[in-house]
Amino acid sequence: MATNDQMNEEQRLSRFHIRQRRALNNALGSMLGTQASKTFQAFTFEDAVDLQIESIEGQGSQLRPNRLVRVDKIEQELLKAVAELKEVPPEQFLEHDPEDDVNTEENQA
Repeated sequence: MATNDQMNEEQRLSRFHIRQRRALNNALGSMLGTQASKTFQAFTFEDAVDLQIESIEGQGSQLRPNRLVRVDKIEQELLKAVAELKEVPPEQFLEHDPEDDVNTEENQA
């Protein structure tokens, strides 16, 4: 069984360790906060604009093309789909059937 002296020593050590952790935590938090503030302050409007320009018309890659390439690809796919639809004879399109409309509440079970 632990004596009062042993219990007091354990409590004293526990408080000491908590104070040490708190001091280290405060120091690290202060350092990281200062670092984040400096980084944010160094980021200018011009930097933001440059990043946007880079994402729009920059180098890009095969896996991550820039936005202009992405828009061109979407445009080409859309134009191809429209051209293919124009080739479909009108009689192949289904006529509207008011009794079989998927958006009515009557057909929802």
